[in-house]
Amino acid sequence: MRSIITNDLDKCIGCNRCVRVCPIYEANFAWTDSKGNVKVRIENSKCVGCGSCLDACHHGSRNYEDDTERFFNDLRTGVPISVFAAPAVKSNFDDYERIFEWLRSLGVRTIYDVSLGADICTWAHIRYIQKNGPKPIISQPCPAIVNYILIHRNGLIKHLSPVHSPMLCTAVYMNKYEKVGTKIAALSPCVAKSYEFDATHLVDYNVTFKKLNEYIQKNHIALPSKRSGFDNYEAGLGSLYPMPGGLKESVEFYAGKQFRVDKSEGPRFVYRMLGEYARASAEKLPVLFDVLNCQEGCNAGTGCIKKHDAFFDISTKMDELRQTAIKEDDHRQYVEDLFKKFDETLKLDDFIRHYIPTPAPSIRITPAKIEEAFIALGKYDKESRDFSCGACGCDNCLDMAWQVAKGINIPENCAKKMHDDVSKEHNEAMTLSKTNLSSFETVLNETSRIKSKMEEITSNIGEITSAIVSYDRMVTDIERISERVNIIALNASVEAAKAGQYGLAFGVVAKEIRTLAQSSANSAMQTKEASEKANVAIKTVNKVVSDVSENVKASYDNISEATKRSKEMLIKR
Repeated sequence: MRSIITNDLDKCIGCNRCVRVCPIYEANFAWTDSKGNVKVRIENSKCVGCGSCLDACHHGSRNYEDDTERFFNDLRTGVPISVFAAPAVKSNFDDYERIFEWLRSLGVRTIYDVSLGADICTWAHIRYIQKNGPKPIISQPCPAIVNYILIHRNGLIKHLSPVHSPMLCTAVYMNKYEKVGTKIAALSPCVAKSYEFDATHLVDYNVTFKKLNEYIQKNHIALPSKRSGFDNYEAGLGSLYPMPGGLKESVEFYAGKQFRVDKSEGPRFVYRMLGEYARASAEKLPVLFDVLNCQEGCNAGTGCIKKHDAFFDISTKMDELRQTAIKEDDHRQYVEDLFKKFDETLKLDDFIRHYIPTPAPSIRITPAKIEEAFIALGKYDKESRDFSCGACGCDNCLDMAWQVAKGINIPENCAKKMHDDVSKEHNEAMTLSKTNLSSFETVLNETSRIKSKMEEITSNIGEITSAIVSYDRMVTDIERISERVNIIALNASVEAAKAGQYGLAFGVVAKEIRTLAQSSANSAMQTKEASEKANVAIKTVNKVVSDVSENVKASYDNISEATKRSKEMLIKR
C-alpha cells in the first residue's frame, strides 16, 4: 500500500494535534530530534487514510498526494481517459459544468455521474441481502473504513459488505456494460480512494477536488463559458450518498423498513462503534451498518475544498435533491423501472469485491511495561495517573502510558511531566539560590573582615614608614654630632701634644673621644644602610598591600552587588 499522507518534519512543532485526532494510536510516532524538539511522524503501514490529521495540522507538516498531476500529464500526451465524478462535485464546484467542458477540451472522452453507481450500489445491497438472508453487514462506500477493517480489525471482514462502493460500481458499469475502453479517472472527494483504486485496479487516477482546484488556480486556467453535463442517464437517490446516512436513506426508500439499518460517522466516533460492533452479539447488530469516516459525509471529505461556512448551503442542496426524488409522482415508478432494468441488465456478481487482509501487527506490551511507562512519566499514584489533561494527544494518562510502553510516544511529550520537571528544577534553583545567598553573605562578611584588616595593615605600615623616616633623621643627626666630636677630639689631641708631659692625660682622653666618635660614625653608617634596605622592603610591602587592598575592595563590591541581586530575585520568585 503506497504512502498517501505525507510528512514535512521540518514544519512539525510537536503540537500533538495529529495524535489527538487520529483514531489509530499506532499510526503516529513521536520522538525528539537532535536539537531536543518533539516531532511526530506518520506510520504509513498503520494509517487508514482517515485524513483527520490533514485538517488538524495548522503548520503544513501533513499533506497528501493524489494522481492529479499524472492525470493531466497523461491527457497532454494523448492517453485516452474517461472520467466519473462523485455527487459531491456539485457542492464543491459551483461551476462544475464548465470544468467538465474544459476537461473535454483536453481530451476526456466521457464523464459519468457516480450517482448512477450509488443507485447500483443500493440495488446490489438489497439484492445481496435478499439472496443471502438478513445477516449483519457493514457498508463499504468509505475506503478509510475498509482500510481500518483490513489492517486493524480482520475479525470484521466477514461482516464487511462485499458490494463495491458507488465509485467502483460506476467503474464496473463503465468498463463492462458501457465498454468505454479507456483508462478511468475519478473526480473524488476522498484521499483514501487511492487505496481502494490501487487494491481493485478498476480506476486509474484519483483526482481529488482540492488538488483539482489547486491545479486550476496554479496554472491560471480560464474555464470556458460553455457548459456540459454527464453522459449517462439520470439516476435515482444516488445523489444523496454524499450525505451522512445517504446509503441508509436510499435503502430505506427503496426497501422500506423491512430490515434494520443503523448509521455512524465521524473519525472520533465511528471507529469506536466498529470496536463495539466487533464485541456485540449477532442478535444486537443491524442488518446493515451504514458507516462513514467523515463527520459531514463526502460533501466535506478529506479531498474536498474546505468551505467552513457552507454546511447549511450543502444541506439545502442535498435536501432539494431529496425532495425532488421523493415528491415526484412518477419517481417511485421510475425507481421501480430503474431497478427492473438493473435486474435485467446487471449481474450482481460483477459488483462483488473480494477482500485481501493486510494486517499490521500491533505492538505487544505487558502490564509491567505499562507500569514502567507510568514511572517514566513521573506518575506514581492514582491521582497523577488520572490527571488526563490531553495535551499529549491521548484521551487519558493510561493511553499515554500505553503509547510510551509501545515506544511510539515519549515521556517528554507529557505536559504534566514537563511541568513537574520544570517545577522541580525551579525549586532546586530556589534552594541553590538561597544556599548561594547564604554563601555570598558569609563570603561578604569574611571579605569585609579582610578589608578591615588590610586597612589596619595599611595604617600600620604607614606608621612604620613614618617611624623609619624619623629614625633616618636621628641617624643623620648622630653622623653630624660624630663629625663634630671627632673634630673636637682632634683639636684636643693637638693641644695636648703642645702641653708636653702635662698634656699626656688629656691626650689619652682625646684619643678615646675620637675612637668613640669614629665608632658612632660607623654605627650610624650601618644603621643608615639598614634603614635604606628597610625603606626598600617597606615600599615593596606597601605596594603589595595596596594591590591586595584594591583587589579585596573590588571583590567586596562585586560580592555585595551579587548578594543584592540574589535577594531581589528571591523576592520576585
